[in-house]
Amino acid sequence: MRHFYFRLIIGIILLIAAVVGVINANSFAALYFVLCIVFLWSAYSIRKKEKKDRDNRR
Repeated sequence: MRHFYFRLIIGIILLIAAVVGVINANSFAALYFVLCIVFLWSAYSIRKKEKKDRDNRR
């Protein structure tokens, strides 16, 4: 579960960095956005897998 929270927090931080980068016209804003998508997608897949495993145990 801690991997989920770690990736979720990092994804949110990268999303904030992407928004600030767009506002400041930073060239790395696109990279931050891509990394944000990767981290949030990874957190989503971990959460989905854990929920599926938890339901199968019942």
